[in-house]
Amino acid sequence: MFTVPPMDDLENAWAELHEATLPGWQIGRPAFNERKGEWSLYAWDATERPKIGHRSREWTAIHPTQSGVLRAMARCLREIGEGRVPR
Repeated sequence: MFTVPPMDDLENAWAELHEATLPGWQIGRPAFNERKGEWSLYAWDATERPKIGHRSREWTAIHPTQSGVLRAMARCLREIGEGRVPR
């Protein structure tokens, strides 16, 4: 059953994501996939020179909860900022 997390948890997760967002990166909207029961969030480097059909600096985070996907993306962006590939 789908449950709504406490609002302060969601606000804290958004704050964590905004703090971790790298200069020039854009964050999409969190999307819920009802069939899979998971949230996804896409981020990309808007300063990257466009190439047809492919971005090399992009990332998608997936998690069962909305606050979890925000925190997962924040963790991934911190790792990307440190020059590592997130797991």
